[in-house]
Amino acid sequence: MCFLFNQWPAWMAFMAFMAFFSVSVQAMADEPDVTPSVISKSEFAKKPEWSGTVGLGLSSSTGTSQALNLNTDDALLWHRGLWSNQSRLLYNYATSQGEVSADRLDVSNQTRYDIALQQYLFANLNYHRNHFDGYYFRADETLGYGHFFVLNQVSHLRLEAGAGVRQSHPIGGVYSTHPIARLYGKYLWKFNPHAHLSEAVDAILADNGANTYNSIFTVVSPLYGPLNLRLAFIATYNAKVQPGFRPMNTLTTINLAYNF
Repeated sequence: MCFLFNQWPAWMAFMAFMAFFSVSVQAMADEPDVTPSVISKSEFAKKPEWSGTVGLGLSSSTGTSQALNLNTDDALLWHRGLWSNQSRLLYNYATSQGEVSADRLDVSNQTRYDIALQQYLFANLNYHRNHFDGYYFRADETLGYGHFFVLNQVSHLRLEAGAGVRQSHPIGGVYSTHPIARLYGKYLWKFNPHAHLSEAVDAILADNGANTYNSIFTVVSPLYGPLNLRLAFIATYNAKVQPGFRPMNTLTTINLAYNF
């Protein structure tokens, strides 16, 4: 990374270096989701059957791992009739003096079925791997109910509640499976036709007290045509961590994104 910044004027070398390490696919946590079909003519109308975003950029982490990272932020979204599916993957990587200082992978997938006016059922899968927060991995599977509220022509609110199970393997601990409850809320405001900000809060409540809380704040602004600038701040709090690890970890990202 020191070499990268010493050669900052050589922007082409920088972009090639970043692209080499940034290969992944993630659905955007802040992208306006597919809305229930009953309001498909609103400002948040459904996109074409397939759509997505590919993004590359930099991120900075704090907590157990404190490093400037390479970051990729992509998206894939599908819908047909009352069904929709959103897949997510976020990857961050950094090295310092030949040692890995950040290596975070988040993958999730949610399948939804609209059942009534602004209401839907969902099946949600989440996989998190970050050895700097004290876990080899965590995997959450939940089923639940969601409600979509149109607040006005430029903003909406989505709330979800579900239950399921978590498989986890803490570093220095043993693999275990526990029942969980999931609560989720997301507010989105389109402050102009091509730009928006959002705040999403996710709480995973486990019966053993190893709860996880996530907050994701994002601002998206257009640059040129399908290109956008995306800024995000992600904060994660783990109620139980292994010795030597911090419960609060954050990630700040800046990405150049291409919509398709």
